Amino acid sequence: MLKVSLYIRVGIYACLVMLNQITLAAAPNEFMVNYDARYRGLSALATISLAQQEDGAYLARSLIAIKLMGATITSIDESSLFDWVNERPRPRRYDFIQSGLGKRQHSIRFDWEKNLAQAQVNDQLTELPLITLTLDEISMYTLIKQAISEGEQDIFFNVIDRNQVKEYHYRLVGEEAVASPVGTFSALKVERVRENSERETQLWFSPAHEMLLIKISHRDPDGDEYEISIKNALLNGIPVTAE
Repeated sequence: MLKVSLYIRVGIYACLVMLNQITLAAAPNEFMVNYDARYRGLSALATISLAQQEDGAYLARSLIAIKLMGATITSIDESSLFDWVNERPRPRRYDFIQSGLGKRQHSIRFDWEKNLAQAQVNDQLTELPLITLTLDEISMYTLIKQAISEGEQDIFFNVIDRNQVKEYHYRLVGEEAVASPVGTFSALKVERVRENSERETQLWFSPAHEMLLIKISHRDPDGDEYEISIKNALLNGIPVTAE
């Protein structure tokens, strides 16, 4: 009887160790990707990065510099600090700062104990209820990556867009080859599904590189376009090359 009890305890302990390893394996890894970008016909440079902080949280950051004749005329700095909870990002705060032309900024503070978010747009402060998992416009990319890595075809989630909560819907389209300066990636293409809108947003992720974001393409009905494509990258400190 003692031996059986011991075996059970050992088995339970082994299962817990395995579950802990699975949970750790599912957590996002650090990366930094530099992109060539185009915005409204202008050249731009973009960097998207993810770094774990000392307290275990993650800081995701997107930097875009739009240039004209070699000079930066507009820069956009977005950041999201989030925790990793139940294999999903749970935001703490989000900040958007645009400098130069079109200067503006807004921020969001998430309070999950009170299930409230405070969205600050210029001088206007709005409180928004957090009924379910709600993201910002940077942490949502981590959610999409995790969802498609789990085999989801249609991905629904809430996002705070400035001072409004909106439901976003993304759909897995299929596989596509994406050429880049570091080689050709076999990528999963994901598109945003919009009702009664001609706007198009498409994303490409590399399954061979922990769903690293390879490319984004966005087009408005009036013809305005925005596109970024990978130039070079580090994943866990190691240079990324196409398979």
